[in-house]
Amino acid sequence: MQVRKALPLMTVLIVLITIIVPYIVLPRTSVQVSVGRLTLSIPIPYSLLGVTLTAIAIALELLPLSIIEYRLWRINNEILMEIPTVIRIIRDGLSSGQTLNNVAEILTRASRGRLSRILVESIMREGMGMTTIREDLTRISRELGNNYLAMLAAILDTAIRSGAKLQETLDVAYRSFEDIVSYYRDKTNQVKPYLVLIYTVMVIYIVLAGVVIYLMVPSIGRITTSASTPGIALPTIATINVQLFSSIIVVGGIIQSIIAGLIIGRIIYGRPTVGLLHASILIIITALINYVMYTMIYLHIM
Repeated sequence: MQVRKALPLMTVLIVLITIIVPYIVLPRTSVQVSVGRLTLSIPIPYSLLGVTLTAIAIALELLPLSIIEYRLWRINNEILMEIPTVIRIIRDGLSSGQTLNNVAEILTRASRGRLSRILVESIMREGMGMTTIREDLTRISRELGNNYLAMLAAILDTAIRSGAKLQETLDVAYRSFEDIVSYYRDKTNQVKPYLVLIYTVMVIYIVLAGVVIYLMVPSIGRITTSASTPGIALPTIATINVQLFSSIIVVGGIIQSIIAGLIIGRIIYGRPTVGLLHASILIIITALINYVMYTMIYLHIM
């Protein structure tokens, strides 16, 4: 638990160190950026291989945090999707006069999901006098950060104590959670195309930038050089620092990938950090596509 809380800070620290290292070991230059009347001088490392390796390192450093967050989201999502089924089984079992232990046996046979296992263990602990169902489920909800599990604990405790109103209470809870589950399923189906769109846009960005830098600019540079007149100095594009512009493309890809990943995490998963898994994938894709285009197009035509 403590490690999971400290992991985001450790990840940020490691990524910052990884960003600083290229500025120490790689050649760098300054790029002028104008924002209105304000002109900023931003230092940029311009070794394509070094920046590509840095990008991949950042992606790999984000993976431990993103995988843990994604697995936690999967667990909580699985619990949420199972809540209506579990409430229905408990409602039917208790309404027919069966005990909690019998309901636990039914849950074991009828539903083999994570929530069923958690609830069966909570019923067993209450039967042994170790704790109550509400206390045990509330403890687990705090560990997982799952508010719906805490709500379920309160609902079950209220329903069991209500006696005659047990079925009515569980009926209301079943319909409420069924609506919540339907909402999340509809939301997931609606935003899936946007996830594909983000990946497509990032690939198009890196490919178009590579075509301009590695194919068009050198070709135009050769044309201007061959068309130059003796005694007349013509501007040439052949002197462009391709390594610098390639590095800028990679740095831009890193920034856009992280922002896109956080947006994906917030919209689709409800937690920005879960989207860092997509950010890592996008960083690796953009960095590798850019490097392959550099070696296959620019070095080949030069």
